[in-house]
Amino acid sequence: MIKTILCDLGNVIVFVNEDKLIKGLARFSNKDEKYIYRFFLNSKARKSFDIGKISENRLFTNFKNNLNLKLNFNQFKKIWCSCLIGLNKDIEKLLYKLKKNYQLVLLSNTDIIHFTYCKEKYRVLDIFDDFILSYKVGYKKPNSLIYLHALKKTGRFSGHILYIDDIKECVRAARFLGIKSIQYKNFKKLKIDLKKMNVKI
Repeated sequence: MIKTILCDLGNVIVFVNEDKLIKGLARFSNKDEKYIYRFFLNSKARKSFDIGKISENRLFTNFKNNLNLKLNFNQFKKIWCSCLIGLNKDIEKLLYKLKKNYQLVLLSNTDIIHFTYCKEKYRVLDIFDDFILSYKVGYKKPNSLIYLHALKKTGRFSGHILYIDDIKECVRAARFLGIKSIQYKNFKKLKIDLKKMNVKI
């Protein structure tokens, strides 16, 4: 019987479009968008930031120096959050229904800037019982350590947990540890998958 539902944040609860972030940085740089995207994708600073190993200021300084950005820290933060393009209203309504019967825990690869923004903007996050965030725990999905952390934090056996994520590799890693998992593709399919698992909505 499922007692806890772990839910991803990006592209499940909140839609993400990294193109907006890239285009935003390009407006303040002499580098083209392709260069900025490659840097963003491979940035060691960004990866360290995602697991809480460096500060916001160090991330900003690294990006500013490498991309020749002509902006201040507040402008950078605004652009950094521009990739968070809106709430998935269907999931929002679903979470309020699930809250009646299940412990809800957010399990997300996210950084302090993005999470602070989402927490302030999207009130649905207030209904979660706990947060397991990469920048706080020091490792990212699909690293098995983050799922083991979730098992310990919730105090549940893996068979009593359902996990929802849009990324196949993350779902596969959770299943490897015995956690029932659903890959989120669209809301209609999610409802069908939840019904198959006897989740009360």
